[in-house]
Amino acid sequence: MIQIRNLAYQYTSHTQILEFPDIELGAHEHLLVLGKSGVGKTTLLHLIAGLLRSQQGEISIGETKLSALSSRKLDQFRGKEIGLVFQNNHAIRSLNVFENLKARLFFAKKPIDIERIQHLLHQLDIEECIAKKINQLSEGQLQRLGIALAVVHQPQLILADEPTSSLDDKNCELVMQLLLEQAKNNHANLMVITHDHRIKPMFNNLITL
Repeated sequence: MIQIRNLAYQYTSHTQILEFPDIELGAHEHLLVLGKSGVGKTTLLHLIAGLLRSQQGEISIGETKLSALSSRKLDQFRGKEIGLVFQNNHAIRSLNVFENLKARLFFAKKPIDIERIQHLLHQLDIEECIAKKINQLSEGQLQRLGIALAVVHQPQLILADEPTSSLDDKNCELVMQLLLEQAKNNHANLMVITHDHRIKPMFNNLITL
């Protein structure tokens, strides 16, 4: 369950206070957050991920209140329970695909399950890339690896920042199907933050900032 109450954030005393609507997601529920550039979508994602500390309000993921965690515990919680899908690929370029996924499990303090890694790559149709270095992958393969890195440790919550904005209609639908499928397979909540209105029909829960 994801619960957000009375959340607000201000970068400096001279900038606008960003206020966010309350959010409550039950088990396996997903949410689409729509909004134009500059309205605070990425700020909201960073607050939920614990990359920014909320100045007002409360964020709970499962039984955990983020405000109750020390910086160290918050880093550990994020590494274990949250999966992040960024616009830009954050894979380690000196490692191959398999090594990147092993490293993600290591940092999440999860066992290295080779069979799970192989199965995940098969689901995402990049099994043949398992030994390839990052600079050998196509843009589509990099995007799928980004999804794999976000879910390999079986997080409670998957957060995706503009995952489809640069894609044509066919690949937009494909990436969203992969994200929704992986959320279902991992019994995780999925929250997508975007300005891309094409994916509205895929969500029952929607808020606009």
